[in-house]
Amino acid sequence: METNFNEQDSLRVIREMIENSKAKIKDNGFFYLLWGWLVLIASLSNFFLLKIEFEQAWLPWPVLMMGGGIVSGIVGYRIGKKAKSRTLFDTTMIYLWYGFLVTLIIILISASIGRLSWMVTDALIIALYGLGTFVSGGMLKFKPLIFGGIFSWAIAIVTLFIPEPFCLLMVTLSIVVSYLIPGYMLKSRFNNNSHV
Repeated sequence: METNFNEQDSLRVIREMIENSKAKIKDNGFFYLLWGWLVLIASLSNFFLLKIEFEQAWLPWPVLMMGGGIVSGIVGYRIGKKAKSRTLFDTTMIYLWYGFLVTLIIILISASIGRLSWMVTDALIIALYGLGTFVSGGMLKFKPLIFGGIFSWAIAIVTLFIPEPFCLLMVTLSIVVSYLIPGYMLKSRFNNNSHV
């Protein structure tokens, strides 16, 4: 039995696959909210521990980031298992965020061995948040992520001109505008669409 599968059918299938991929990533904004809250808590904790002159003020970062990595790995694995196929869109998003992670690790290693000041490190990390959310927003056609990315780039520049301890507050501001606000908007959109 032979079926006729013309060019319009092919384009329709491709369009549906892209929309399904977008829906999977947009779903409820889980990863943006998870990482947004973890970074927010870590940066504010670090700032306040510095203010009270706690010797290991940096400690919230490895604890919260390792926990977030474990949760993200488990959730990502479960989402991957449920997926029937992986599209080019899925693969591109995966490579974007893995690239983000590798670049982040390089920046953090450079700072820990003294090659970068922590002020410059914070500015680079904020710029990296901007890149990740700007590209994700463009791929998802979701303007709050795009605007969050642009705003993070502006915050990264400002970070270079303020006293070092206050750079942590810039990280907090960046994560609110680039992860948390868009994450809650995605969650709201998901909840509204799931009740239809």
